[in-house]
Amino acid sequence: MLEVVAEYLDLVEDAGILAQLGVGLGASILATFIFRAIINGPVLRQIEKSENLYDDRVFVLATPLLNVGVLLTGIWITFQWSYEADSFYRSAFAGGSIAILLVMLAQFMTSLVDEFLPPIFQEIDDRTHLDLSTMQTISVSAAKVIAWLAAILLALDQMNIDITPILASATILTLVVGLALQETAGNLVSGMLMLIDKPFAKGDKVIVKGVKGKVVDVGIMTTKIRTGNERMVIIPNTSLSGQLVENYAQGSSLENPDSMNLRFRMNTTLDQDPELVKKIMKKALDDCEYTVDYHKTEVLLYDITETALVYRLDCWVSDYNKERKAKDWILIEILKQFESQGVSIPFPHLTVKREE
Repeated sequence: MLEVVAEYLDLVEDAGILAQLGVGLGASILATFIFRAIINGPVLRQIEKSENLYDDRVFVLATPLLNVGVLLTGIWITFQWSYEADSFYRSAFAGGSIAILLVMLAQFMTSLVDEFLPPIFQEIDDRTHLDLSTMQTISVSAAKVIAWLAAILLALDQMNIDITPILASATILTLVVGLALQETAGNLVSGMLMLIDKPFAKGDKVIVKGVKGKVVDVGIMTTKIRTGNERMVIIPNTSLSGQLVENYAQGSSLENPDSMNLRFRMNTTLDQDPELVKKIMKKALDDCEYTVDYHKTEVLLYDITETALVYRLDCWVSDYNKERKAKDWILIEILKQFESQGVSIPFPHLTVKREE
């Protein structure tokens, strides 16, 4: 079979360029109709049977490229076969057909990016509660630029246009832009690592780099934290890389992830009964509406100094956002009970020596 085809092609070549063009273009048109019949027939029926919606959408986007691609490929093969390498007709028609095909391919790739990349970022955003709108815009734009640049450069090369100076200029420009955006790239990488590791999320109360507050936004470039005095602190993500992060919303020993341990100390004078004091403090911890019943809640005599008995109070608050309210309620209740039970707290004493 192959020998027969080879003999037939030799006869066509002997007949001249017009015969080669006629056979090549005719075969291209015939192949185009056959291919369209196949993709619009059994291929389309198979896709319609599938429950996967992605292949349906990809087929719709690829249909123009598939319909014209066979014809353009046939034209390229025909002129490659019919003319010499340095021929104008070969460069114009063969190179032109491939250039059109590459442009259509770039259009297909950009359509895929617009169709599938935003939903992927949206799904990640829904799972991680991070604002990825900036990263989505950058990724979509970068993918489109890369697709079109590759298509244009390959098309110019097929039309025998020297692209070496263009590649050299693009390399230098990329190096300059890369150096200029070095810090920005670092923030992007740090943001992606934070996206994967998730040391904190939007709404968490954290202490990082000496800043205590609630995370209001975790972006690709920066993280925004609102402090207790209603000030917004914007921290570049590169500054957060490798930093110690204290997250109130993670690491709780209780089933409620928002609960937190509240631990503080309180002093009484040396002449007070420790058992009575501990009873008063423990009742205040148990009665507070912001605390939870937990077996590790306790009051301990922590230290004895020259002027005071030092107690350590341990309790668990149901919501870390109510830490200050819980401590305020407990302290006020303890002071009330101290006053009613006659328990006194120490005050600083100043000794004045008079020289005669």
